[in-house]
Amino acid sequence: MEKLTLNINLSNFAITQYCNYNFNSFAQIGNNYIGASETGLFILGDEKDAGADIDAFFELVTSDFGAANAKRIRSIHAGFQAKDNLLVTLKDHENNSRDYVLSYTHYDRQGSGKVAVSRDGISRYWSLKVANTNGAYFAVDSIELIMVILGKKPRRIP
Repeated sequence: MEKLTLNINLSNFAITQYCNYNFNSFAQIGNNYIGASETGLFILGDEKDAGADIDAFFELVTSDFGAANAKRIRSIHAGFQAKDNLLVTLKDHENNSRDYVLSYTHYDRQGSGKVAVSRDGISRYWSLKVANTNGAYFAVDSIELIMVILGKKPRRIP
């Protein structure tokens, strides 16, 4: 059974989910994050888990971005910091997915990147997933999808 841990940021009430997080509780004490389980207390913060890469990702909610029309995503712009490339997955309403690589240019500061998206995808609803590669650290500040809205009225999409 998968484990789910929820964390709430009390300053802005943002909620973060952790899947298969093998702790029953955790807290920030000073500058350290501590995880607790039946086997003890653990300081969190290493870039590896017992030598293995730590895979991380987040998904944005599926949306029509306030327009009922079908649309094409033309490009993705992101403000981010990463130690390695990020994998960006776009998914349409029929779960057809397309993967793109967002290349990192520097680790020591925030930067921006752009991914050109193929023209073959048309959908009213889109979702987006961003994942690390090789267990690398990353932080994303902003994501902007540049899209072309098709037609004045919604059209039937096969």
